[in-house]
Amino acid sequence: MRARGRFVTMVLVVCMLAASSGCTGKTKPPAEPTELRIACVNQMTFDAFYRSALQSVYPNTIFKIIPMDDPSYYNLTLDIRVALKSMFEKEKPDLVILYVPQYRYAADAGLLRDLENMASLNKFDLSTLYEGMLDRVRNNEEGKLYGLSPLFHNTAVYYNKSLFQRYGVPLPNQDMTWDEILRLAGLFVDRPGGEEGVKGFSMRTLTKPYDLMSQIAQTEGIEMYDKAANRLNFDSQSWHSLISKVIAAYEHGTFNAEPYKAKGNLISQGEMHDRDLFAQGKAALTVEDEYYVKQLNRQKLSFEWDLLPGPVQSRDPSRGGNVAADSIFAIPAQSDHPEEAWKVIEGVMSETMGGIYADSEFALPVQLNGRLTKDPLYEVFYKLRPVPQQAEYSLGVNEKNELLRVIDDETNAAIGGRKPVDDAIAAIQEAGSRLLPDR
Repeated sequence: MRARGRFVTMVLVVCMLAASSGCTGKTKPPAEPTELRIACVNQMTFDAFYRSALQSVYPNTIFKIIPMDDPSYYNLTLDIRVALKSMFEKEKPDLVILYVPQYRYAADAGLLRDLENMASLNKFDLSTLYEGMLDRVRNNEEGKLYGLSPLFHNTAVYYNKSLFQRYGVPLPNQDMTWDEILRLAGLFVDRPGGEEGVKGFSMRTLTKPYDLMSQIAQTEGIEMYDKAANRLNFDSQSWHSLISKVIAAYEHGTFNAEPYKAKGNLISQGEMHDRDLFAQGKAALTVEDEYYVKQLNRQKLSFEWDLLPGPVQSRDPSRGGNVAADSIFAIPAQSDHPEEAWKVIEGVMSETMGGIYADSEFALPVQLNGRLTKDPLYEVFYKLRPVPQQAEYSLGVNEKNELLRVIDDETNAAIGGRKPVDDAIAAIQEAGSRLLPDR
């Protein structure tokens, strides 16, 4: 539900900003339709934040809202596919606003129109947009542009310059891989006379070693699941090396990872503040998204800091970070008003809207000629293209939770010296394989 909440918030902000702008696209509007059917979160969201923006483009059009607030639209198992296919067939929307898993399923099911052709026909220059966002929305089975997102998120490597200088550790260079991050972080542990409580690397969201393993696997493109063979890959050389590396770093004290104190899904702001060792000057390195820039700037910090693109993939340093596209606007293949729907998308993706998004500092606008691309604190987020997303493994929620429990148990056994790393990895592979459904 975390992804759903973030998506809903994004839609609210996008719609609110659009409403304040009276945005218009570059091309002449087509004839105004009598009605446009739009599938989005719900009627209340549309009425409060989106109606005025669309009416600035089509003042006399009736906007029929098809709500997508039923939990089935956010269930990442079979439910989401059934719900989307049924909605497209029965409701026949002209425009849809989707979050990433919904978009991916709709694209792979052939439910969406190719926007590359529409952009060309309407002389909309896609090269003016951040290529990383275009990579993300092209990350479907056919590699086609079935949607566009006006905003994106990304991560970067933040480092405490004062702490590096105080410890006599060379400042990090560009293109830092995870191996380089862990190597530099380890130097803070080895320095004699180190300060109490200082860690080389820490992230607020790391609660166990596997959290870091999954971050590294995503950057390096190390697949957990082989979709063609319907098998898990923990027994591969890549996973063996990754698991061994993270266990060794954890035992060495290179990075900080502690369980949340809170029970359930609600984590207090106070706990997140306490976990933020970097902002406290107690961590030399961290990886955070673009909003962290704003958070650090709001505080009276006693140290100098800077940031670099990344972490980057070791075999292709032009890729890395963690690019995430939200609120993807798409046109159903069976839309009765594709040109009119495109006009709405063109307005949301306009340069005018990009300037408004930049002022909001909520997320990063995709326009490459905006002011954030020239700001040293934000330009790093535009430097890298994303690593292609990994294939989702075919496990239900209960099975995924069980697999994560096994990984934690076996990893802790290896860290505690109760089991060799090879045996722990074999146990993870065996237990995970039993959880996979037969095909």
